[in-house]
Amino acid sequence: MVAGRMADNCKDMMAASPAARALHQTMHENMTDGMASIRGDASQTGTGDVPKLTKAYVNAMDAMHGPMFDGIMADDPDVAFVAGMIPHHEGAIAMAEIVLRFGDDPQTSAWAEEIIEAQEGEIAEMKAWLLERGTSATEASGSAYTANEGANTISVIDLGTGAVQTVPIPVAPHNVDLSPSGDHLLAVGDPASDHAHETEDQEHASADVAGLLVVLDPRQITQAPEVIEVGAHPAHVVADDKGVAYVSLAGGNEVAVVGLEDGAVLERIETGAYPHGLRLSPDKTELYVANVEDGSVSVIDTASHIEITRIPVGAAPVQVGFAPSGDRVYVSLRDENSVAVIDTGAREVVRKIEVGPDPIQVMVTPDGKYVYVANQGSDEEPNDTVSVIEAATGEVVKTIVTGPGAHGVAVSADGAFVFVTNIADDTVSVIEVATQTVVDTIRVDDRPNGIVHGTLN
Repeated sequence: MVAGRMADNCKDMMAASPAARALHQTMHENMTDGMASIRGDASQTGTGDVPKLTKAYVNAMDAMHGPMFDGIMADDPDVAFVAGMIPHHEGAIAMAEIVLRFGDDPQTSAWAEEIIEAQEGEIAEMKAWLLERGTSATEASGSAYTANEGANTISVIDLGTGAVQTVPIPVAPHNVDLSPSGDHLLAVGDPASDHAHETEDQEHASADVAGLLVVLDPRQITQAPEVIEVGAHPAHVVADDKGVAYVSLAGGNEVAVVGLEDGAVLERIETGAYPHGLRLSPDKTELYVANVEDGSVSVIDTASHIEITRIPVGAAPVQVGFAPSGDRVYVSLRDENSVAVIDTGAREVVRKIEVGPDPIQVMVTPDGKYVYVANQGSDEEPNDTVSVIEAATGEVVKTIVTGPGAHGVAVSADGAFVFVTNIADDTVSVIEVATQTVVDTIRVDDRPNGIVHGTLN
């Protein structure tokens, strides 16, 4: 269980006070509606009327307001103040970093630097104050979903109670993701009868099998899912906010573009050899795809569905992770034991950072400060570490011991927790970012691969 005193107090208050619960919901919806309006304008005009810097500010506000609302709902007034102010300060830092990137006035740059220094100091003091009182800035909430490739199941972890629900699905899922709205839980893999309990080499050899995208409703997780045939050996899936999912097809050297409403493949986009991990840019205008066998990353324009360029990165790129600002992409290089850093403006690798053995999944925290890299190791010698890269310096500042075969990485929306699947141990490690320690280990089903965190609205 990953629920502390503050979370329990908050839950008790919300359950006892319908007025407080209604106020929280109204505030959340008003803020969400405002942000959605701006995002809607951006999507309707493509890269038109809404500037890139405005989108960056919107992303910063999105990351801030939910944790603020959650923090102030604590029934201890002192804890509520501190828990609400921490994400507020983090939002101020994010805004200061944006003006440093886009602005050109010396005065605003000076203010931004002063704000970052002051707010970082206060955040550290506030987190220490909370830890002294037996709680942390935020407690893990919502659910984590794991793709259990060895069992043909998805595990649903209730992070508030620690309960785990196992849901059988008709594929051996390699990866799982949530749509931005949270309405769709997506899983991809080969059909269960052709894939379960095989070795990894056997799994990836089944290129001629028609793979599937499974679409579930996370609110009614046990209901029969929609199943869409997508192509040869689907590896990863991501979805945008327009009802479109993108599936990497390792067996076909392409990405399938799937309409979730239509339940059909709309287009296919050619990539490099053996496309695997993929993620959308923060503004959803580009899709980066790691091509394992030719050492490249494909950059796809999401408006035209055309590969713009292919960036050479190194040996066996497996997954990509965007910085929230969109100006950097981190790529795990399995066969180099390193992470490549791409400058998205220049479209080139500007640095490589040494990490642990056989890095697989990689993800950046919402504040852009840290990059978490799961080092899986080999089947014969599974590794049990996560490398924590400080984005500002490009240095590994912490190596965290998790469980054998560290593979998938997900980060909570507030950036407070990181969730890592341990493929050789059938567990999920919960890392608290504030202390960079594992605070819980949760057992799931056989060979958990991909993982995603979500909170139902």
